[in-house]
Amino acid sequence: MTTSDPLVGATLDQRYFVESRIAGGGMATVYVAHDLRLDRRLALKVMHPSLAQDPTFVQRFINEAHSVAKLSHPNVVQVFDQGEDRGHVFLAMEYVPGRTLRALLNERGRLNAHDALNVMAPVLAALGAAHQAGMVHRDIKPENVLITEDGRIKVADFGLARAVEQSTQGLTRTGTLMGTAAYLAPEQIERGTADARTDVYAAGIMLYELLTGGQPHTGETPIAIAYQHVNEDVPRPSHFLPGLPPEVDGLVTKATERDPRYRPGNAGQFLAKVLEVLHRLPEAARGGGAPLPPVAPAAAATASVTAPQLIAGGAGPGTENATMIVSMGPSDPYDDEDDGYRDDYPGGGPAERRRRGILLGAGAAALALVVLAAGWWFLLGRFEEVPEVVGAEQEAACAQVRDAGLKCLVADEQVYSGEAAGTVGEVEPAAGERLTPGEEVTLHLSKGPQEIEMPEFEGEDISNALKKMEELGFAPESLEQNVVDAADVPPGQVISTDPPAGEAADRESTVTFEVSRGIDVPAVSGQEAEDARRTLEDLGLTVSIVDAESDSVDEGLVISQNPDTGTTLSAGSEVELTVSTGPPGVEIPDVVGMNFREAREELEEAGFDVKVDRILGGRIVSNQSHTGKAPEGTEITITATPFSFDEDDDD
Repeated sequence: MTTSDPLVGATLDQRYFVESRIAGGGMATVYVAHDLRLDRRLALKVMHPSLAQDPTFVQRFINEAHSVAKLSHPNVVQVFDQGEDRGHVFLAMEYVPGRTLRALLNERGRLNAHDALNVMAPVLAALGAAHQAGMVHRDIKPENVLITEDGRIKVADFGLARAVEQSTQGLTRTGTLMGTAAYLAPEQIERGTADARTDVYAAGIMLYELLTGGQPHTGETPIAIAYQHVNEDVPRPSHFLPGLPPEVDGLVTKATERDPRYRPGNAGQFLAKVLEVLHRLPEAARGGGAPLPPVAPAAAATASVTAPQLIAGGAGPGTENATMIVSMGPSDPYDDEDDGYRDDYPGGGPAERRRRGILLGAGAAALALVVLAAGWWFLLGRFEEVPEVVGAEQEAACAQVRDAGLKCLVADEQVYSGEAAGTVGEVEPAAGERLTPGEEVTLHLSKGPQEIEMPEFEGEDISNALKKMEELGFAPESLEQNVVDAADVPPGQVISTDPPAGEAADRESTVTFEVSRGIDVPAVSGQEAEDARRTLEDLGLTVSIVDAESDSVDEGLVISQNPDTGTTLSAGSEVELTVSTGPPGVEIPDVVGMNFREAREELEEAGFDVKVDRILGGRIVSNQSHTGKAPEGTEITITATPFSFDEDDDD
């Protein structure tokens, strides 16, 4: 007890009386406390002030605590409450009197293969329950595995590592991962990502340490250790333990694959493999033969661990939640001689040994039945196999998954595959993997193959070409256009493509269309008609001319053009020019034969200027200078003679 600790003797949240301090770590200090409201003893984990002052960490820690409180499993340290009092952020947790797995390793040095796997089984059972609930521990290590006084295994600190990790972004805060670098998976170090497989990796490292008494990667700094995790494979434990069964080697190497794709998908799958190997272990590895050679420098005797006893439910359905009890007894009661027990071991007489042998034999037989039944249930009975549904329609595939007792999810993200678009292209986990009933199987629908044969689009309108490419699964942003001058190709038509027709086109790459711009019609309005005609014909266009009167445009100049300037045409297209014929004309009255005075009056009323030319004082108009139409104000000359000239008159 540390009396100088200011929290000892204090009451947090007016409920938890702090009795004594029992442990300290990199993120929190653990106290024994008394719940004044429920009158029970519990453990109080109080966050270090440096973390408690970070509001981001506190909020994430609270969220994680809520999630962990929902996780009920006999091999998980239960979280009862969470709170904050005067800057102290704390968790009220189940009090587990006993010691950590680290303390056991420090005392024993290492465990034999049989004992190590028996320790790993309840740890993986706890992790498997968390993974099934969608949680990841992120900090599996012997320090977070507790062994109760009666031999039960409990896993602690669910969620705490994640809250710290998200608050500090991995290794950015000095010392955050100092104690855990030895168990970090490569993807945590390289990408900062963690899922169920990162817990499997850490469990594989811990199994290695239980077997050999040491960690696979060591160094002077956490960075040096992390570098080895990323760049070096975990060695086989048999390198140090030549007598170790290869199946046990395989458990470690499979769980510690640097590529997470090749590890067991979650702790439940790893547990199934552990139990399978445990059932097949040779007698020597079970502790009945010669002991495994010690591993330097840890030369302490190995722990004696009995097979797990399954309590509260027995073998069969529900066994996955049964408490796994391991008995950590003293060193082996047998000596190195052939006469059995040591002379100083209690009950070492011959009769006692025979009686004990009979009892042990009967107990072993009964235990074997329990272990076999439990092993079958953990290994095979409780697992469902993911069906083969790749290539099936979505509805049919989900029906198969549900028929197998699993939950079917369809991912939003589709994948490229050799299967037809809209059918199942990929399944996670893969077909044949074994899952516990109710676990999720995710279907990714196929987008079809990633590469297709590029269609022929030459001479086709670009809008049609783009529409067809989108129907083939190409994103609009991956389709580019390069518009070029091409007088011989109608505007908007495809000249060529990259990649060319007939070659492979990748749906994730850019496809470029070369498109004709055509001929831009120039402005010729206001030009002389012949000059405008020549300009357009030189560009490859044909010209037609329409005459029109105009008060504002001089005769012979272009009034307008159709199509107008800026329009794009293909070669041979027609442009119509409207050419001015001058102002509009007025109908000229016919005044021949009229009295010159009357004729002059009529012409002036029509808007013309009139000049009269009288011959010999003539009075009758015999001729006029203009007929038809003429602009207003035009001067018209009329000639008057003394007599008229009738066309029918012979004189």
